[in-house]
Amino acid sequence: MIQMLVLQFFYWENLSGRKAILDDQTQIVMKEGGTVKKRAYLTFDDGPSLNTGELLRVLKENHVKATFFVLGKEDKCSKRYYRRIVKDGHTLGIHAYNHDYDHLYQSEEAFQEDFKRIHQLLLRVTGVDVKYYRFPGGSSNTVSKVPIRRLIRFLHKNGVEYYDWNALNEDAVTVGLTPGQLNQNIMKDAEHLDTAIILMHDLNNSHNTIEALPELIRTLREQGFELLPIDEDTPLIQHVKE
Repeated sequence: MIQMLVLQFFYWENLSGRKAILDDQTQIVMKEGGTVKKRAYLTFDDGPSLNTGELLRVLKENHVKATFFVLGKEDKCSKRYYRRIVKDGHTLGIHAYNHDYDHLYQSEEAFQEDFKRIHQLLLRVTGVDVKYYRFPGGSSNTVSKVPIRRLIRFLHKNGVEYYDWNALNEDAVTVGLTPGQLNQNIMKDAEHLDTAIILMHDLNNSHNTIEALPELIRTLREQGFELLPIDEDTPLIQHVKE
């Protein structure tokens, strides 16, 4: 006998750092007497940064593949990190070329131009035709002057899927959180999930996120999570649907 469990909510964080509950339907099939395979996806926004090299080292030491939603940076060091992310087996995703909300979301044309610019940059530097995107502020952001579903349709027409998150450490919301506090923020959401897409940041001032990683990885594994990079088989966690 197969039982169906339907989860009808998940959490998201808006630009002010406040949390809300959004209705959704995520179906999980449970076999009687069995358990759901739990998956966690570590994702890092806004890099490359001065900390990227150390972040990659910690992930390698702990045998974890993650996902990097990067910004457009043309300096030699950033290009080297783009290539290393790919070489180390992580998933390379697009965040934006320019993270300025006023510029990015001022029009559909501005959004498309920004996407094409970073997509071409990453293709030229790494040879990867990047197919994963994360909206700055999330697809639930309230600053876009363009209906977000129009931007989603543009991504889908170009064969690109977008991912939001349902757990986060709040490293870009509250400055100075300790590694323990960062991990507590993640686990209070993740421990209730079977698919956890975890939002963290690769920023110059987010070194505590790196310090927290080994313990976070241990805790997730103890909770039964398999740690994976986002790929075509990853369940869609999206705040707004097309």
